[in-house]
Amino acid sequence: MTDGVTQQKKSFNDTYSRAENWSYWDSQDPLTQYLLTRRLRIAVDRVMQITQASPADWNVLVLCGGVGGEGSFLANYGFKSVTVSDISETALEACNKRDSRLETQVINAEQLELPNESYDLVLVQDGLHHLPRPVLGFTEMLRVARKAVIVIEPHLGLVANLMGTTWENHGGTVNYVFRWNALLLKQVTQSYILKSPCSIQAIRLWNHNLLMAKVGKILGGKQGAVLAVKSFYFILDWLFGWLGNMMIGIVIKYDTQQ
Repeated sequence: MTDGVTQQKKSFNDTYSRAENWSYWDSQDPLTQYLLTRRLRIAVDRVMQITQASPADWNVLVLCGGVGGEGSFLANYGFKSVTVSDISETALEACNKRDSRLETQVINAEQLELPNESYDLVLVQDGLHHLPRPVLGFTEMLRVARKAVIVIEPHLGLVANLMGTTWENHGGTVNYVFRWNALLLKQVTQSYILKSPCSIQAIRLWNHNLLMAKVGKILGGKQGAVLAVKSFYFILDWLFGWLGNMMIGIVIKYDTQQ
C-alpha cells in the first residue's frame, strides 16, 4: 500500500470514528433524506428503465461506500443483495451496526480484488474524486460490473471553475477534485471495453445540498420544504441543466450471448 493510500485510510478511519460525521444518513427528517438520495434515485430509476430489469434480480457493489448510506438506499429500493466497500475498516464497522442487511468488504477502489463481472451493478457516489487515480477506479468498475455502472461525480464546467472546490482536505489528506463530462465518460468507457455493445449516458444536473438545506430550514422543514426544494431543483435543471455542477454517468453493458 502506497504512503498516500495509507494516509488516506488513516484519515478516513479517524473521520468515521466520530458518529457526528455520518449520523445524518439515519436522520428521519424528510428534507435531509430527499437531499441525500435524490441523485441516487434519478440514477437507479434510469438504469432500471433502460434495462427493464427488476432490482430483486440484481446484486450491487458500492465503492467508497463509507457507513453504507447509499447501500441502505439500494436495499430499500429492493435489490437482491448490496455489498458496501470502502478502504476504511472503521466506516464498515459502523455500516454493519447501522444496517444489518448490508454486506461489507474492505477494498481499495483502484485495485478491486474481485473477478470480472462479479456484480450486476457497481455504483459510486462522490467517491472517485477521492482517489489518486479516479479513471483507474472507474475502469475497475467497468471490469467488475456485469450489467451496469453508475458514477455520480462532479461535472467539469463553468460553474465548477468559478465556484467549485479544487482541493479537498480530509484530516490532512489532500485530494484533487476530479471532474467528469460526457465526452470523458464516453472515451474512457470505449477505450476500456472496446467494441463491446453498451449504452453510455451522462445526465448533467444541479446539486447544492448545503444551500438547499438552508432554504428548507427557512421554509420550516418537513414535507413543504421538500416540495419547495424539489421545485427549485426542477427549475434549475430544466432551464440551466447545461450548466449543472454534477454528473450522473451510466454505462449499460449488453450481453450479446442472450
